[in-house]
Amino acid sequence: MEFILIPAVIAIVILIIVVTNFRTKKAIDFYIRHSYGDKKRVKDDVNDRMEAVSQLYEKEKKNYSSSELIDDVTWDDLGMNSIFLRANHTDSFAGEQCLYSSLHIISDKTQNSVMNNETADFFNKNEVKRNNVRKLLHNVGKPINGYYSINIAEDLSTKHLPFRSIYPVLLISLVTFGTLGLIMRSPVLLMLFFVNYLLNLVVHIFLRASFEARLESLFSMGLTINEGFSISKIVPELSNNASDSLKKLKKAASIMNLLNMKNSMLKSDDMLATLASYIIGPFMTDMILYTMGLNELSDKINDYLKVYRFVGNIDCSIAIASFRESLSTYCVPEFNDDKKIEFTGVFHPMITDPIANDIKQKKNVILTGSNASGKSTFIKSVAINLILAQTIFTCTAESACVPHCGVITSMAVRDDLASGESYYIREIKYLKRMTESVKQGRLLFLAVDEILKGTNTKERIAASKAVLRYFNEKNCILMVATHDVDLAEAFDGLYENFYFCEKLDEEDVIFDYIIHKGICRSSNAIKLLSVIGFPGEIVNSALSEL
Repeated sequence: MEFILIPAVIAIVILIIVVTNFRTKKAIDFYIRHSYGDKKRVKDDVNDRMEAVSQLYEKEKKNYSSSELIDDVTWDDLGMNSIFLRANHTDSFAGEQCLYSSLHIISDKTQNSVMNNETADFFNKNEVKRNNVRKLLHNVGKPINGYYSINIAEDLSTKHLPFRSIYPVLLISLVTFGTLGLIMRSPVLLMLFFVNYLLNLVVHIFLRASFEARLESLFSMGLTINEGFSISKIVPELSNNASDSLKKLKKAASIMNLLNMKNSMLKSDDMLATLASYIIGPFMTDMILYTMGLNELSDKINDYLKVYRFVGNIDCSIAIASFRESLSTYCVPEFNDDKKIEFTGVFHPMITDPIANDIKQKKNVILTGSNASGKSTFIKSVAINLILAQTIFTCTAESACVPHCGVITSMAVRDDLASGESYYIREIKYLKRMTESVKQGRLLFLAVDEILKGTNTKERIAASKAVLRYFNEKNCILMVATHDVDLAEAFDGLYENFYFCEKLDEEDVIFDYIIHKGICRSSNAIKLLSVIGFPGEIVNSALSEL
């Protein structure tokens, strides 16, 4: 009876796992069908793994100049983390990392041969292929250690487990004692089997505890390779660039497939995984397969990175198509070779009920307007859409014709208490980085909100004029917001003037958030004091000073 106990327990565990996997598969099918184009599908828990998500970008940014990157100041100014989350309809860690990196890099270099408008359009029109590919990507998933697989891939020789040559010996002895003990019905051999089993179990538990992250990263690498093969069969028309690398990784894929089959069994359910680990773990197969896989991959790292990028770019393309479906309005931008920005019906992608605006910018622009009238939001809308146009070839607008250009901003300036820097010091440092960037010669879009407001009026006007004259002679497109009407008037003709305004009545200030040609000469600062409910004596006293 005791001879069939272990096989019976194993059979029951496998049966439970099969049933659980069937239910999981049905749930995934439902999710895949109903999540496409759903703007609420992205969860905020991505914020908890942003350091992991950024791993690919941290490596790739070394290959680009500063003018080709969205720097940290601009990323924060524009709230690009929120934009990333809004567009992040990816299903795999590779896709998520590729999207995050792509949104940071605006380069004139050769366009991505897989992640492009044609691929996004292809998946939007081919629902069956899209769903089949998404199931594979969902299988890759977003395990936290998967994000670090590109780090492991860089130096596999240092990632071997200790005493790796002994694992096959432990397996062979376990199988030998167990098989001979059952055939010969030898208590001695069966006792040696159980001693061997316990020894293997202890070794396995120790290795899993000490090298879990390393094992999980390789699991993710193997799964990425295998799903790369499967994706290439579904969409061979998109797989030419990855086909040679996939062929070279065929043996590694076979090894990784066995590794991932075992790993998925152990991850089916917390309780079942623990039980399965105690039953299957002592056979040391995951450690043996890990070593074999590492050896097979050691001279094929570049091929793995190609396949990783292929899988990630396919995921990104589907995510872009889904993001587009979730928008009320979008367009595929056209590009020009001039210093000219044209948007029809452009709006901020994070505003629920946005007011769309048109802009045809042929010169540098000075933007005036009252407080809270929409200047900052409009500048951000233009800057964000310039980034989206050049990274995911999608604009939240009715139409767009824009140049290839870098994007640098100085908008959300704050005091830095930690460094002791004042608002003005940080403001001029932000502007200084713009002066350095324009020296590189590449066309740049520069956005400045409330230029040099951190100092007194007289010096602010003088310094602002100098800055505007400087940038007007450089290869850049400048959009500046200011309350200084004198500044707008001084550059009228040299710069284009636009403004936002409001309607005032006794009870309220009403904003239409529509851009107008010209200069705004009205002010609402004191009126807003009244609307918000400041004491009448303060409001009247302020009015008397005008």
